[in-house]
Amino acid sequence: MIEYSQNIPQKQPSKLLNCLTATATYFPNSLFDMGRITFNAVTHYKPLPPTNEKQLRDTFQKYDRNGDGLLSRAELENAFKSLGSHMPNWRARRALNHADANGDKFISLEELDEVVKYAAKHGYVLEK
Repeated sequence: MIEYSQNIPQKQPSKLLNCLTATATYFPNSLFDMGRITFNAVTHYKPLPPTNEKQLRDTFQKYDRNGDGLLSRAELENAFKSLGSHMPNWRARRALNHADANGDKFISLEELDEVVKYAAKHGYVLEK
């Protein structure tokens, strides 16, 4: 059993990530305690964010659950939640206000480019 009891400064997130990765490698189904936060390595895995705007666009299109070619506020909220937004409801409302050119409260495929630009501007893309 490997135990990490050293204090890791907050300015060094890579050491913390290495700690979590090493622990998750040796105990894949375990819960381990990090101060006051319990971290489950299996259920709290977050995929890497999109690396470019095309992948970001594909991510938004994937959340068109009913296949009507329009993204509702709820679908936008789910997309932002999958991208790691801390406030997906707020971010979805802001994106909708920013990109909804015709005012129908939905994002069409034509308006999706504006949502992608908005999301990229706010850091949801690693590189452009």
